[in-house]
Amino acid sequence: MVIDRRAGLAVGRTGALPLLLALVMSAAAVPAAAQGSSVKAWVAPERAARRPNPLAKTPEVVKRGESLFRRDCAQCHGPSGHGDGPQAATLQPAPADLSSARVQSQTDGALFWKMSQGRGMMPAAALSDGDKWAVVHFLRSLPTPR
Repeated sequence: MVIDRRAGLAVGRTGALPLLLALVMSAAAVPAAAQGSSVKAWVAPERAARRPNPLAKTPEVVKRGESLFRRDCAQCHGPSGHGDGPQAATLQPAPADLSSARVQSQTDGALFWKMSQGRGMMPAAALSDGDKWAVVHFLRSLPTPR
């Protein structure tokens, strides 16, 4: 018998792995909300949020933003921005639904700032300022969820 002094348990040599797996699986079965979310609200600084989009919203600018979004963002946020890209399931926290009222209610400046800063698994966008503003215009063109 082996005594695990860290856990204060006496576990047979063959019993350690099943016990560890049971503990891990029981923790995984508890919903994230019950575990207490460590994800804090992501709020842009007031000065950044007040920054206006310097680009005029034209069909060409929106199309450029869409192209950049599909190239750089769709892997996680999905081709329509719903947070359902092919990489989304592997990310914690899950990518935001960019068409949601929560995201769409944010200012252009706030969205630009978040793209520029990145957070957690989301890297800072490696785009020029003009390209980031074009992506913001594209995000504004996303249909809202039903």
